[in-house]
Amino acid sequence: MISSASRRKTKHLGPVQLVLLGFLAFSYPVFVSMYNFFPIFFGLCAYLLIIAIKKQNIPMIIICAIYSVSLEINFSMPLFNIIISVLIFYVLGYNRVKLWTTCKPCIATVSVLSVYFVYFVTIFLDDLAFSRASHSIDFNWLLVLNILIDIFLAAML
Repeated sequence: MISSASRRKTKHLGPVQLVLLGFLAFSYPVFVSMYNFFPIFFGLCAYLLIIAIKKQNIPMIIICAIYSVSLEINFSMPLFNIIISVLIFYVLGYNRVKLWTTCKPCIATVSVLSVYFVYFVTIFLDDLAFSRASHSIDFNWLLVLNILIDIFLAAML
């Protein structure tokens, strides 16, 4: 009789890999805040968080949440806004995207673009709710480049 553990082909990260990813989740946003030309990997982190939620991969959920919170702290953005944006997209739109197409790169592309859109809307609503205009988002070439890098890397997963 074959055990159920051998039938499942799940890939779990080892403890060394988890420690390395945890270190990167804490340290990379610090480097991004110091060097503006590094990509922020916001969309990639959001897509990995969606995949981790779908597969119920608790360590990856924690690592993505740590990265998101660290990114928000280093850029002085509203706390937990990335996680809230990802959850809004996951609950309201991810299943519709999966029903629309079965192409994995297409799902990744639409997911990354949708999470960016939901994030910008939540930033706008945060500014509107608290009557401030402190979170101005410049749509310059660097932001577009970051979005394109996130789409490319998410499509490669």
